[in-house]
Amino acid sequence: MASMELTSMLNCGLIAALAALCLYLASSRQRLWPAARARAYFLRWLSVPLLTGALAAVAEAAGFWAGLVIVLISMAAVLLVVPSIDLWLQRGKPQRA
Repeated sequence: MASMELTSMLNCGLIAALAALCLYLASSRQRLWPAARARAYFLRWLSVPLLTGALAAVAEAAGFWAGLVIVLISMAAVLLVVPSIDLWLQRGKPQRA
């Protein structure tokens, strides 16, 4: 029973991380995937049902407030790591004006 709850929490954390990645790719300053700028509107709206679903699923297993913390921590981790990866991948390329 406890392993099923842990699996549910990890899956919801991954879904929330995917939603945060969608939000990052929809931003105008990202250079990780330039083709995503053309789909920014779709990516922003895709993040809403992903976050809602992740929160609803994890709230069933852990409770609302613990689920909210899990979702926010997952999002924060992605929103801290992905821009750093983006900068690291762009380190030798010339800047655009």
